[in-house]
Amino acid sequence: MLVQITMPSGTTVTATNSCIKRDRECYLDVKVYALSEDMDHSEGLCGNFNGRKDDDRVPRGSTVDDDNLEPIKFVTSYMSVARILH
Repeated sequence: MLVQITMPSGTTVTATNSCIKRDRECYLDVKVYALSEDMDHSEGLCGNFNGRKDDDRVPRGSTVDDDNLEPIKFVTSYMSVARILH
């Protein structure tokens, strides 16, 4: 399944649902293609699009970037678990 959303500025967000049959694990792959018009006007899981990489990796529930945070802990702070029944 593929969903694509185009914002008024032209920025697009695509989402693809994928499952690994062997483990029955599913995930949602989300990609954001932001245009320069959105700079300094956007924020979220992907960062805040202000040109500074040092303030983008803020875990859910925090307001401070943690340089020592392991990438997997950052990602899992935003995860939502869903089971697909067959």
